[in-house]
Amino acid sequence: MSRDNSRTRMGGLDALRGVAAVIVLVHHVSMTAPAISAAYSSSANVAVFSAGWWATLSPLKILFAGPEFVLVFFVLSGFVLVLTPLRRWPWTRPDARAAAEAPPSASAGHPAPAPGYDWLAYYPRRIIRLAIPVIVSVGLAAAWIALVPRTVDANAGAWMAKQGDAGLGIGNLLREASIVGYTGRPDVNPPLWSLAWEMWFSLLLPIGVILAVATRRWTLAWVALMLATSTVGYLLAIEPLMYLPAFGLGALLAANHGTLLARSARLARRRGGTLVWTAIAVLGPVLLIAYWLLRPELNEPWNSVALALRVPGAVLIVATVALWPPVQRMLGGALLAWLGRISFSLYLVHFPIVVTFGQLAGPERWWLGALISVPLSLVLAQLMYRWVELPAQSLAVRVGAAFSAGHPRPEGVPAA
Repeated sequence: MSRDNSRTRMGGLDALRGVAAVIVLVHHVSMTAPAISAAYSSSANVAVFSAGWWATLSPLKILFAGPEFVLVFFVLSGFVLVLTPLRRWPWTRPDARAAAEAPPSASAGHPAPAPGYDWLAYYPRRIIRLAIPVIVSVGLAAAWIALVPRTVDANAGAWMAKQGDAGLGIGNLLREASIVGYTGRPDVNPPLWSLAWEMWFSLLLPIGVILAVATRRWTLAWVALMLATSTVGYLLAIEPLMYLPAFGLGALLAANHGTLLARSARLARRRGGTLVWTAIAVLGPVLLIAYWLLRPELNEPWNSVALALRVPGAVLIVATVALWPPVQRMLGGALLAWLGRISFSLYLVHFPIVVTFGQLAGPERWWLGALISVPLSLVLAQLMYRWVELPAQSLAVRVGAAFSAGHPRPEGVPAA
């Protein structure tokens, strides 16, 4: 039973990845609609109850919050990547009192760690798992652009106009495929901008683990510091400060996972516990899109402060899924499990498809492009998962094994 609970918890996190990837897809599809693209660029003169209002300024923005859900990806990565070595190192053993207080179902997600974590195996394994799908996605994106050359239609909206200049020179393709070898935003497959931060955190993971453990004593103070750092990042437009704290907060969630599971179980047994968890579950999405809900009323610097609220919003969303069983059960369906499996491939392949069919359909029939690009993206994501991502994972395991000291991965913990 405890093993099933652990798998349900991790399955919920995988399903959350699937939800996040679909919302990124929906966001990009919506931006092919000129009215929504214009409302995204500026809230001035956006009529209430118009398509642009629903997609940017109403609570339904949560369904179109693509950039915001990238922060959810970052928190998830910080949580899962740090949780794995924490379970393997004896000196990161969870708090004994928390483990004693937790019922079996709560402590199942934090088994006693086996000695040692094989960093020599981790690095080639992680790099290969990320790099091979990324390289293939750049090639696929270049093929889409070569097949249907990008043109700029003045009536297509500001977002589509940005996609008109994609350099297919070998130097540019190599820079994008290298993940960390470029600055700014990629233009062949723009979603790769987030993979650069994924790779940097992956390379810095030992520091993340050490900091996560070292900050257990003053966790709330460190949470406040990381949130303040991300806010400064948004105020000053410094990307490392904007994005790396999200990984760090995920790492703190991993470092305190056993304690939080025990507290979550106690809260669930108290009168009003469900109401408290419901409030937390609602607060996360509200903070994630708070900038958009407040945007018409805000000026700088409050715009940037509101933007920074997406970071605690992403943390609360991940924490809710990781700690509250009712949400884990809600995310337990077969469809969401499938979306979780293909989420990385979907994130990598969808963008050039959306732009290509948005361009072919034209601004007045953008919805036709959406009807084609959404199912096509899902189909190609499945093919990418089957023929690229799974083989890359197998290769990563074999290469990692060549460096491995023979330490098996704990059950229920996704491989890094």
